[in-house]
Amino acid sequence: MGPGILRSLLGTALLLLVAVLGWQGWQALDRPVSVVRVDGELTTAERARATELVSLFLPAGVLSVDTRALRDLLESESWVDSVALWRSWPDGLRVDIRAEAAVARWRTDALLSARGRIIEPLELIGLDGLPRLAGPDGSAQQVMQTFQRIADVLRPHGLRIETLDMDAEGGIEVRLREGPLLVFGHRELGARLARLDLLLRQQFAEGLAEVERIDTRYDNGIAVAWRSADVRRAVATRQLAEGL
Repeated sequence: MGPGILRSLLGTALLLLVAVLGWQGWQALDRPVSVVRVDGELTTAERARATELVSLFLPAGVLSVDTRALRDLLESESWVDSVALWRSWPDGLRVDIRAEAAVARWRTDALLSARGRIIEPLELIGLDGLPRLAGPDGSAQQVMQTFQRIADVLRPHGLRIETLDMDAEGGIEVRLREGPLLVFGHRELGARLARLDLLLRQQFAEGLAEVERIDTRYDNGIAVAWRSADVRRAVATRQLAEGL
């Protein structure tokens, strides 16, 4: 047997030895996952759902568990914002979940995040205080942006939105908490909000308790409907006196 053949055989044997030792080392490290830790500010239902999804990937070794597929599955849940995974030796897996923060209810049984993402919650307990938004299919992001624009104008006046409805043409109606209905129509929202802000500062510094409806769908003005005839007469009398 020539030296070249001998060196080739020795090289092959060495590679096999390295492979065997590597495989044995992998097996020694790839212990079955027996400890799963799910972290994050989650509700009881969300934590249970996350644990259920993680269990679909077990039994598996701490090295061989498919963390990318697990992360993708968790992030496919509408209530999940992001997921981070860590292997924890010798036999643990840590899953950190950041849940989407809901800022409004969407239609009847869903929620909406600040970026307009529809969340299908596992439970609706304790969310009655959120404003309710509604709009046509595919309009969630636009509705959320509109809600934020209007809320920014109302907030300095101590006013909060209870409901916001957008129709198929983009017309907007807003009901205030313990307050009147605001009608904006479907165009020139910025100009109408500016006129509303001016009206609230100049005419309604003391509140809107007597106002039933404010309609901004006019090119150069705003129509105000009062709750009672007595208030309408008093306002008309005051305006007449101020004009004399």
